[in-house]
Amino acid sequence: MGQKKADFPAHFFANIGKPLQKFIPLRDYSNFKIGGKADYFFNASSIMELVVSVSLAREHSFPYYIIGGGYNLLFDDDGFRGIIIKNSVKGVRRKEKKTEIQTFAGTSLSHLIQFTIKEELSGLEFLAGIPGTIGGAIFGNAGAFEQSTGDYLKEAELLDRKGEQITVNRDYFKFSYRQSILNKKHDVLLSATFKLINGEKERIKARIEENLEKRKKKHPPQDIACAGSYFKNPVLPDGKRTPAATFLEKVGAKHLTKGGASVYPGHSNFIITQEGASARDVIDLAQELKKRVKERFNIELEEEVIFLPADSSLL
Repeated sequence: MGQKKADFPAHFFANIGKPLQKFIPLRDYSNFKIGGKADYFFNASSIMELVVSVSLAREHSFPYYIIGGGYNLLFDDDGFRGIIIKNSVKGVRRKEKKTEIQTFAGTSLSHLIQFTIKEELSGLEFLAGIPGTIGGAIFGNAGAFEQSTGDYLKEAELLDRKGEQITVNRDYFKFSYRQSILNKKHDVLLSATFKLINGEKERIKARIEENLEKRKKKHPPQDIACAGSYFKNPVLPDGKRTPAATFLEKVGAKHLTKGGASVYPGHSNFIITQEGASARDVIDLAQELKKRVKERFNIELEEEVIFLPADSSLL
């Protein structure tokens, strides 16, 4: 790997025409504001750059990981030993079929929502206020108010493990609560097509405002470092999915801190961080929360936030 690693930047530049950035602080790309330096970093701004950069990393067995908005993600204090590829391929358009829209995976959810308002298309109002990109939303089947991203997906274009660009339908993703097949297969999402319904602009805007107001009451303000809900809502033996905060509240979560990480006073399922907090602070706090819920309720909480160790990779 040593020689390969030394040769990779030159090979990358020869194929893409842009250099890899070196030793980039990942804290600048995380809503937690945590993370050491990545050995290499590349901001892909076109489908060609995204496909070629991933293909090169795979071809050379060079460790890589793809990020979008950096939400729902906790970087290692030691950074990343490989290349972080940021998908910044953005854009959304209305397709020939009047109620279908196609969007690149690097498009922000906020931009998508604004597009649906302008085009008077309804269905995705529940995504209002959720940070991040389309890629992240499909990867984790993001949702709120008993609706999920996968409910409206028609098809998507992927870069598969063979290096081929393929089009797949909704069933391919095997969507479930906060999960899709992308968690396991690590295909690269390039674009997605959503099937919506016609709506009236003022009604769409009213639903969005209502949803934003609901979120504002319990979610941390945007200027607070936080990666969203930390744990998935567990399923009880009777099959009912119950908010994780219900159990966290009862084990005294709101009073817990570890170093620069603490539980948000307004909602027990949010971990927030202060300047100087480390990934270890967040992980230790999460482990304490899981331990307390397990001991009292015999429920195993599962993280929704993804921790990326320095030596991990999609290879």
